[in-house]
Amino acid sequence: MNSDVTAIAPAADSMGTSYDLLDIYAPGKHLCKDVYQLKFAEWNKYEGTVIIPEFSRFNSRRNFNGLRLRGVTVIDRDNLTSDDVDGILSAPGREQGVVFFIKYHYALLSMLREYHNFTIKYRIARGWAGRLKSGYRLGLLGILSRNEADVATTGVFQRLNRHAEFDFIHHSWEFSAGFLYRMTPLLRDSSGTGSFFTPFDNMVWMVSAVTIIAVLLVLKLASLIITRLKRYEPNSSFITYAVDIIATVAQQGVSNQVSNRVSIRIIIFSLLFLTLLLYNYYTSSVVGSLLSSPGKGPQTIKEITDSPLKLSFLDIGYHKVLFTETKDPSIREMYRKKVQPSREGKQTIPVFTDVLTAVPYLKHGGYAFHCEMTEAFQDIANQFDAYEICELRTGVSLFSDLKLLGMILPKRSMYTELFKTTLMRAQEVGLIKRTLKIHRPEKPICQVGSRIHPVELYSVKMAFSVLGVGFGVSLILLFIERLWYNSVLKRESMNFIN
Repeated sequence: MNSDVTAIAPAADSMGTSYDLLDIYAPGKHLCKDVYQLKFAEWNKYEGTVIIPEFSRFNSRRNFNGLRLRGVTVIDRDNLTSDDVDGILSAPGREQGVVFFIKYHYALLSMLREYHNFTIKYRIARGWAGRLKSGYRLGLLGILSRNEADVATTGVFQRLNRHAEFDFIHHSWEFSAGFLYRMTPLLRDSSGTGSFFTPFDNMVWMVSAVTIIAVLLVLKLASLIITRLKRYEPNSSFITYAVDIIATVAQQGVSNQVSNRVSIRIIIFSLLFLTLLLYNYYTSSVVGSLLSSPGKGPQTIKEITDSPLKLSFLDIGYHKVLFTETKDPSIREMYRKKVQPSREGKQTIPVFTDVLTAVPYLKHGGYAFHCEMTEAFQDIANQFDAYEICELRTGVSLFSDLKLLGMILPKRSMYTELFKTTLMRAQEVGLIKRTLKIHRPEKPICQVGSRIHPVELYSVKMAFSVLGVGFGVSLILLFIERLWYNSVLKRESMNFIN
């Protein structure tokens, strides 16, 4: 089909003064089909070359007259034959073992099939790629690379090395895979948003603690020095100064009357000024986080691995090949921590599952599902309410370096230019855009804004923990004081008797 072979034959009854120019082509020479010749011009010594009006090689060759081509598709299911393919890929909605972009490419292939009048006998592959240890190529790409098929019902990633192996006839699909999850209070707290320690960096907390301890020591030391110099200056205990410091930090005043000494007052005043400044920064951070837009949640592969989210993946071949062949250390760590541990017997989402199973878990929260996002958008729109849609988040894709899919043919296929021209014309008249809109659902739009979540126990557990530790320490000290008091009373009574 790609050849421009012209034959010259003497015109009938021309006595050698006129010649016919014939376009020679075969719609399927590799299928042992006939060779056709079509007159497209005439040459004579008086007028030269005369082209037949409105002749077009494209139009003259476009009708395959029911030619049967060899096709290949990817359907991750058992016990299928070529006769089942058209019914599965043309059926509306989701089908087991089939992703949306396969159905989209099948629709494009159907355009070509109807326009050029050919039929297809399909060969079914379980995946797109793969190799045996011997180097033998598996999957759809292996079949096409060996010229065992003429057309494919799916697109493939446009890796650089594949341009040397296949003819890309159409940039067909933007592959937008990633993690989908719902932003819940538990996830927000696990990322630090709900923690009392979040507004300050760890170093700020450490410096603040060292500063308070230093102030306590300086107060006690100053009290000892002043007591030795001034007879009537009270010498307070460590506990008294500790309570005064806590009261100053909490901006509640001190437990006793502040010393008349200027040095003591300067220390207390400096601590109060420090806490005022820190309090302004702390409250500004808390109020700002409450008034700002909801948290984005974990975005990178490492953040998702370290989050409490339970991960699941669409049960399709490219995920299993990825985990088998990847050398990315972050993906290997995710596989070791989140995928490899057994979930047998647990009431949780399977590691590999379908969209219908995954969406209810996403609605509940605490789960992330990795797929080509358009696969889940329709079910999410049907099952999520307006507030839950606003809490939907997307994370990074495990295929972050790959975006565009292309429709391919075997290298130097005789159908490359013809199919490329047909798809280009279909795109110009809007058929491609219409087909893409049908097979590619959009992400549901947030229309009500995020809801206000009540503060949960997980968020304030630190405050209750401090209270519990205080109760525990006080009870222990009370028990120790009681034992000490009893021992002192016993000692005094023995001395009195003696």
